[in-house]
Amino acid sequence: MSTTARTRRVTSPSRSASATPSASAAPTPASPCAGCEGCLEAERAAVTPPTRRLEERLGHHFRDPQLLVRALTHRSAARERQLAPDETNERLEFLGDAVIQLIVSDLLVARHGHASEGELSRWRSRLVCQASLAAAATTLGLGDELVLGAGEARSGGREKGSLLCAVYEAVVGALYLDGHMEAARRLVLQHLASPAADPEVTASGWDTKGRLQEITQGRYHLLPRYEVVEASGPDHAPHFRVAVWLGARHLADGAAGSKKGAEQEAAARALEVLAEER
Repeated sequence: MSTTARTRRVTSPSRSASATPSASAAPTPASPCAGCEGCLEAERAAVTPPTRRLEERLGHHFRDPQLLVRALTHRSAARERQLAPDETNERLEFLGDAVIQLIVSDLLVARHGHASEGELSRWRSRLVCQASLAAAATTLGLGDELVLGAGEARSGGREKGSLLCAVYEAVVGALYLDGHMEAARRLVLQHLASPAADPEVTASGWDTKGRLQEITQGRYHLLPRYEVVEASGPDHAPHFRVAVWLGARHLADGAAGSKKGAEQEAAARALEVLAEER
């Protein structure tokens, strides 16, 4: 009788232990809910540090970080990374171009109330040109952040004016989608508000003639030469066309209502030509 009782006392704890859940078993995690702030923060944490630093330079933290990643992804990377066409920056570039045109048009109308439609169109084309947008992209360091295919990267794609202009437009498009017009406007005005105050003098917010001279001296050991090829119009509305030469090579022409403005325009177009040759 006493032996049986002792057996029950020994085996009873064993039955109790088997009924207790294992301490090593982890609870099943809850599924993340779509769109909640916690999930958005988790997605933000997955963004690479360089992209987070770029957000600081842009002055905007993306609610959808993949928009910024897409804006930086050139089509040359699509095949290597097996990306769909809508995962590159071409659609954002298309959108950004239209947004920049609208912002600059609004700025010019506000600042130059007595200018004609023709003058406003000409000034806008100077401000929103490849040279000026490529310069803005360089200021932001977008070339270093570009996602390129191996061949494009080897050929100097991070310094090509056309690619820098395109990625700037794509980033503006991404800002517009993520932060609406105000976010896009802040960035565009940061680079184009100052030159828009005097668009006859400069087309890009930086001294295009000085920049052209710096490049041609460093690359070719030559100075650009400017030649007035046309001067027409009445005194109150003159028109100048200037050609810029590098040695015996004609680089580009520029036109404006002043000789200085035409030279700046010619220099801006020459910079675009040289950028395509890199």
